[in-house]
Amino acid sequence: MDNQTPLFEGPFDSDEAADAIAELEENDDIAAAMTEVLDEFVRDNDDYAEEGQVDAALAVACLVAARISGIAPDEVAHHWLDRNPFTVLDDLRRLAAIAFDLATRFDDNYLSEVRAADWPVFLEHLEPYRKALHGEPQEPAAPFVADFSHSGRRWLQVFWSITDQSLPHNSAYADVAERLVRAVNLAPDWLAWWRPAGLQELLVFGELVPGACSERISRGRTTAEAWIGLGHSPEVSEAAAAQQVADDVRAALIAAGRYLGLAPVPPLPTLD
Repeated sequence: MDNQTPLFEGPFDSDEAADAIAELEENDDIAAAMTEVLDEFVRDNDDYAEEGQVDAALAVACLVAARISGIAPDEVAHHWLDRNPFTVLDDLRRLAAIAFDLATRFDDNYLSEVRAADWPVFLEHLEPYRKALHGEPQEPAAPFVADFSHSGRRWLQVFWSITDQSLPHNSAYADVAERLVRAVNLAPDWLAWWRPAGLQELLVFGELVPGACSERISRGRTTAEAWIGLGHSPEVSEAAAAQQVADDVRAALIAAGRYLGLAPVPPLPTLD
């Protein structure tokens, strides 16, 4: 019998919510795109908050709330807002508040039906967003303090991918990459480089696909994320893998450090 507690999902964790906020990033006018999503939801869901639409509208309303207050219990919101500046005018705030109330009502709501077991917990989680949209005072979150006191705790995590899938573990590139990232995590000079960020972790998502290089970096409340398109495939010989991986890891860390205002990166550890 499995007695594990089910993983709690916040307002940004469903596929519909994730797709909706990803689509917002494709617009030049974020506030206008938000208004369109929320207005359609309010007009079409007065009688019943439909599947898909309610997830999307709630996620958008929560982003508006987080922009107003700067208080969000979800790390996703902090990263998204860091990447996407926009201004909340009165009309957008009013519309977001109406949409939030529709999306969180208990009756005639698909979301409350599928989340019946954890609905009170879900509403409690959403309370900072509700207060922000309705102009109610709330205590700011306590300042985050990173903790590196536990031996073996990683401050750097790197996730490698190729087209539409993770990098196979049995490649020369993957083997070297795993060992190098482990060595960086254990190196005192690299932890000293990372500490001034005031964050717990740096999450690097390295895409190994031929084409143009790219980078998208954001700072959350507790983590930083660096999405790096490295512009080449992972197909390298064992002899060349060490240098290629070192170049890629260094490029990702330089980009993250530059965004976060950190000092120049120290030398990478030498692998045996």
